[in-house]
Amino acid sequence: MFGVPIEVLVGASVIAGLTLLAALFLAERASSRRAARRPQTATQARGTRATAVPTPRRPADVAEPEGPIAFAEPGVRGPLFQYGGDGAGFPVDAPFAVVSIETTGFSPVRGDRIVEIAVVRVDASGRIEDEYCTLLDPGRDVGPVLVHGISTSEVLGAPPFGDVVGELLLRLDGAVVVAHNAAFVERFLAAELALLDVTLPLNPALCSLWLARRTLRAPDQRPATLARVVGLPVADAHTALADARTVAALLPQMLAMLGERPRYLTGLRPMPELDTEAEPKTRFGELRPGTDGWIASMVGRLPRAVVDAPDADAQRYVDALTSALADGRILGGEGQLLARLAGSAGIGADQVLALHRRILGHLRATALENAILTTAELRQLKTAASGLGLPDVFDDLRPTSPQDLMAARLR
Repeated sequence: MFGVPIEVLVGASVIAGLTLLAALFLAERASSRRAARRPQTATQARGTRATAVPTPRRPADVAEPEGPIAFAEPGVRGPLFQYGGDGAGFPVDAPFAVVSIETTGFSPVRGDRIVEIAVVRVDASGRIEDEYCTLLDPGRDVGPVLVHGISTSEVLGAPPFGDVVGELLLRLDGAVVVAHNAAFVERFLAAELALLDVTLPLNPALCSLWLARRTLRAPDQRPATLARVVGLPVADAHTALADARTVAALLPQMLAMLGERPRYLTGLRPMPELDTEAEPKTRFGELRPGTDGWIASMVGRLPRAVVDAPDADAQRYVDALTSALADGRILGGEGQLLARLAGSAGIGADQVLALHRRILGHLRATALENAILTTAELRQLKTAASGLGLPDVFDDLRPTSPQDLMAARLR
């Protein structure tokens, strides 16, 4: 194997190996338990409760939630949450569940719906514990595409809110809910839950817009603007997941500037367990290669959370990846296809990278099977690793010395 090109490395034997890895990957998906992939919540710590299945109602049956609020200041109570801050009350020791939504318009009373939702669960330091994001079928037109960037074609096949409400409440359970312009988010959540006849107990929440006005000087209070003010990287502004991640990253800094722990007038109460499941669908309409390539850009947009997706969908992603690797590079069309397949299959970022590590491990074993590694081979391996979003995975390898190469040729 002297100077073997990557397209030979990824030859018949390697493709067979990748097929085996794909089979193992799909088998693990089928046998893994959902509970093992979820964050430990207060509900799970208390034990299992009876489950309930929401019954959808017609949108016309829902009225405006009681107690709509203009701004979620400390002490204010909305239809779902009691808001904390620097007012009266007591601290709550719990992680934060940052919620962000994109909607078809501004008024659930006029029939507007949530079209994308993300939940990023973080601890007090801002460390991400779990992520979930999906497009939603709003059951109507998607509204102003120029605002949220979501087209009608992108929500085709996306689940309705009622099919993912169980996943969402799971991630809110045992956490202080955080949202930017929380009153707006709360009104839409309350309207969607009312359509399903789902009632939530009052829980503590924090409005990051109030917190930003209290702690930061900025030209405006958009999450992307606030991130630039404090020196945080910004990408994909006006997607639910990007906004939720930005707010989650801002939280530790804003809380430190507040100078005291937020206080709340209510403690944590268990969320209902709803036995509803649906695979999420992620959008990639604006995917670009960026500075680190297509795969790195794709992985950065995928939520970390993994839910079971149909094997046929996952297999399409694996097949497309195997085909793309055949020439050692992932080109624009291939990157876009992989992103669409991963998004529609509900494959999470951690799962994608785990699969890629196994593929690169197989390439490593193939390249080293005769204990010789040339400079050209190492360069080709690193090119493949960079293409899969793992540029450092071969940093431990060194080319075989000229003396050993000569000895190998003489054997």
